Amino acid sequence: MMQHNGKLLDGVSDDGLSRLAYVNAIEAKRQRQVAMARRDRPEFDRLARWVVASCKAGMEEAIRGSLEQQEIECWCPLERHRRPPKRGQKAVEIQRAVFRGYLFVQVIPDNEAFVGLMLASKLRGLMGKDGKPHLMPESLMRQLMLSAKKAERKHMDGRDVPPMPDVLGKQVTIRSGPFADFVVTVRKVLSKRGQMVVDVPLFGGMSEITMGIDFISD
Repeated sequence: MMQHNGKLLDGVSDDGLSRLAYVNAIEAKRQRQVAMARRDRPEFDRLARWVVASCKAGMEEAIRGSLEQQEIECWCPLERHRRPPKRGQKAVEIQRAVFRGYLFVQVIPDNEAFVGLMLASKLRGLMGKDGKPHLMPESLMRQLMLSAKKAERKHMDGRDVPPMPDVLGKQVTIRSGPFADFVVTVRKVLSKRGQMVVDVPLFGGMSEITMGIDFISD
């Protein structure tokens, strides 16, 4: 019988205690590293910037929730999607990420915060170049957030859907919003929702974005 921290431990060997101490030390180190990515870090309000993190598509909301629980600032704009009704059932409205496979995270942009962020989540990586995460321009982030709020307010039901032009597979120009003047290709037309899915050059590659017909022009 051995005594540890004032308590008797039955059947615990010295090796067992050593392994336990090692595991505790590793976890304590991980928590210190994660703390470097949290919103309560000193000077956060003055120094923090938005970065783009990649994740498995469909895991955006779960990862956002996990990060928020750890007090890490995260933004994941959502869109409403109405699934067609099944036989004998009503249509179901769900929410899903606008940027499939991506999240926006606000941290102080240094290696300590980036390491802590990756340890705190199931993110795949941070978008950037030459090993340096890309810092989103503040003006673009404000436009994205404003656009997301406007889209939420303008959410339409089936009675309000405008007539849809024949744009599938064509290149169109976005005329308003944060991606104004971008020339994009229409990949899907969501006629019942008055929306379409387009490829937008973003995060160093092409990203699928869903937007209303009123955002584009031929």
